[in-house]
Amino acid sequence: MPKINLFVFAAHHLSSNVAAERFKGLLKYLDPAKYRIFIFARQASSAAPLKMESQHAGMRVIALPGQCVGSESSVPASLLTMASAFVRPLPFLVPRGFAGRTWLMQALTEADRLCAERVAAGESCVAIGTYSPIDSLIAAASLASRYGIGCMQDFRDGLVFEALGKPGWLRNLVRTQIERRVVDISGLVTSVSGPLVEDFQRRYPDKTVKVLPNGYDPADFERLAGDADGVGRATAIMAEHVPPGATLIGHFGRIGASDSSASVTLEHFIDTLNQCSDITTGKQVMFVGELTPSERASIERARFPVCVVPPVERTVALQLMKRCSKLLLLTGSRVSCATGKLFDYLATGVDVVCVTQVRNAATVILAETGAGRTLLTGGGQTNAATLRDALFGPGDGARHDISAYSRVVQAGLLDNWISRMVTA
Repeated sequence: MPKINLFVFAAHHLSSNVAAERFKGLLKYLDPAKYRIFIFARQASSAAPLKMESQHAGMRVIALPGQCVGSESSVPASLLTMASAFVRPLPFLVPRGFAGRTWLMQALTEADRLCAERVAAGESCVAIGTYSPIDSLIAAASLASRYGIGCMQDFRDGLVFEALGKPGWLRNLVRTQIERRVVDISGLVTSVSGPLVEDFQRRYPDKTVKVLPNGYDPADFERLAGDADGVGRATAIMAEHVPPGATLIGHFGRIGASDSSASVTLEHFIDTLNQCSDITTGKQVMFVGELTPSERASIERARFPVCVVPPVERTVALQLMKRCSKLLLLTGSRVSCATGKLFDYLATGVDVVCVTQVRNAATVILAETGAGRTLLTGGGQTNAATLRDALFGPGDGARHDISAYSRVVQAGLLDNWISRMVTA
């Protein structure tokens, strides 16, 4: 039986940030007897290989150099990429020497050759773009248009709805027009949360739109007990930063680097907990990961025991999560927020305390799973005593089924959706 070929444009696939985990965990659970998967990613460094075989059968990762639209990209390179959203044949017409600095053109050069071979062999093909950056969405739309194949566009964040980019009417207009172009050719649109999906359904009523939430990979947690190196490094970090026997509250990953409103929540958290005079020896808050200068300044104002640990490998972070009494989630004003770290939190089985400005997709998940407690910052709903009790009081121990957020289950959904696309 001929295989289904997936051409996945995932610029962040080889990075260490949480965005990379979304499709890493999903694709490896697709049946290699049914799928042949090509992943087009950005090179992690200039010395990285351009092509590499994945450890998973039927999957090939192609790492390519080049700039993506953003602060690092030159104006001509960004304009060329954005123009390709409106003139879909453009990436295949631009001389390679001129286009060499753009990741979009590099990725499409490789994808064009591979897709031509599979189409000539009579095999089904589907192009998948995952945002961010927009380059991935534009690449998938371009390849799908060139060969008349299926297209799936995935939005980890909103491009128009609760957009994370800089504000301004011109930027908003450009985002809206680019989104319209990449969605127009798609047979399926997926996004991480209900509010984002509802917005797509309202603005594109003729499109099939599905919730594909972020999730956790069970295999990551099955390996924890046997990871001697991770255990050793986590033990060393604990010995350096946390007093023996302390009740430990852990926050992992970035806070407001993408959504600055979450940094405001951090300030509220610090100011509120500072009002508690009894949080002293035996209690500790630990922040693990990359922080902005303003976030570090906020944490330095803390009058309770706190420590900051630089970014660590994900395997070490998971080991540290398991050693916490509670896990802290800070979200801002975006109702669509369902940050990736939440799902690792769920899988640890440790109680979660979410401090947030609004009820959002993350708080809905916490309520559904019984995995934690939500505290709202507005209207005086979160005072010092409430926050102290949520952090350092006993958990309720309630747990519901979190299997919907397992990558194994989600891969089954993805398989079903793609199968329908190629047989439609």
